[in-house]
Amino acid sequence: MKRAFTLFLLLFLSWAPASLAVVLDPEQVIRPELLTQALNALQDEGGEAGETGRVVIVDYSRHSREERLYVVNLETGTVTAYRAAHGLGSDPDHDGYLDSFSSVPESQASPQGAFRIAEAYHGKHGRSVRLDGLDDTNQTARSRAIVIHAASYAEPDHLARYGKLGRSNGCIVFSEADLATFLEDVPEGTFLFIGK
Repeated sequence: MKRAFTLFLLLFLSWAPASLAVVLDPEQVIRPELLTQALNALQDEGGEAGETGRVVIVDYSRHSREERLYVVNLETGTVTAYRAAHGLGSDPDHDGYLDSFSSVPESQASPQGAFRIAEAYHGKHGRSVRLDGLDDTNQTARSRAIVIHAASYAEPDHLARYGKLGRSNGCIVFSEADLATFLEDVPEGTFLFIGK
């Protein structure tokens, strides 16, 4: 069923990507142009990562206090939104906005583009998930240890105290509770797109 839906999705994308954005996100939680970019990137990858029934989109044009990571259910069209921290090197003035992307090692910046969610593991931040970069803009993601994890600077009490999330070394960082929910819903192999 998921494979058939993915094939339908890719055929539909080939002639009406803007219309599909409304079908997939009827509440228009995600900026339509970013959703279209992400779906086009999924199509460029052959749509295989869409077979998990989910697509993850990160909109780093939004402030870190806002929900800006979206899980799109490709079967129902619904969207679940989360807060997520970005990299220190992408926000040197720490105003809560990502200024720039980078894939340069030791930049502590967030990379952009298309990724595949890889295997889960337990590291210094507890349960975490590796990311494999699929573009020239993020080929170094695995070697840089750009992963998904939880940290205290993404917790609600940090946000309440400072009005923004803290910054990572380029990783996508959730609160503990949000990470647990995200990992229950999003399987290994899912396509992830980071843009601004």
